Amino acid sequence: MERKNFLRTFALAAAAGPMILDGCKKEASTKSSTSTTTTTTGTTTTIAGSCVVTPTEEEGPYPYVGGEITNPLNRSNVIDSQQGVPLAVSFVVVNTNDNCNVVENVRVDIWHCNNNGYYSGYASQPGILGTKSYTGETWLRGYQVTDSSGVVKFSTVYPGWYSGRATHIHIEVFINSVLKKTGQIAFSETISDAVNVSTLYVAHGINPTRNASDSVFGNSTTDLANETISLVGSIAAGYSGTYTIGLVL
Repeated sequence: MERKNFLRTFALAAAAGPMILDGCKKEASTKSSTSTTTTTTGTTTTIAGSCVVTPTEEEGPYPYVGGEITNPLNRSNVIDSQQGVPLAVSFVVVNTNDNCNVVENVRVDIWHCNNNGYYSGYASQPGILGTKSYTGETWLRGYQVTDSSGVVKFSTVYPGWYSGRATHIHIEVFINSVLKKTGQIAFSETISDAVNVSTLYVAHGINPTRNASDSVFGNSTTDLANETISLVGSIAAGYSGTYTIGLVL
């Protein structure tokens, strides 16, 4: 078996969660290594096969100051001083135009709020602890570059939430310093609800904004299913999951 096909098989088997989808355009695509037949229903285009093109999601209000491409934080562990339920997330990047083969040397950035719903790097953020400023801080932000298996791994904590948004993580993807994808990841409400009544989150409690009513995730039940990462683990031991990012290259 050729190395690229072996890596593709490994990556697709490892990817328990589906793709990030677009809260505005909401396009989804799948591509087979043996077929280019396409069908279109509404705003969703499907190409018979097994890997999904990750549509674009809105960046959101709290990217790295100056934009993710200026983020100097090349690191796998982004926790810094933050407390929360441990979360290990792996991303597998594949090329949907190349039989879903994995892609190396791709930069993947992540950022998200802490257990109390605040982002690092920003001033005057309203929230459960009142209006807070975290300018100059960089926790829960960082990037990694995919290895020969198309994989990057991050150690972080389970995100909290802030008013008006479901629980989520932001991502941006760059190749040769060119932005190729912006997206967001949703979480199972069963897990989020359990986390949000655990010791380090209970002051905030369960998020009243559900995935289906979220301004980004709520446009389509099919899209929401494809936006939600599958996790294994527990509050005591932490959670982990793998998420596949499909790019058209």
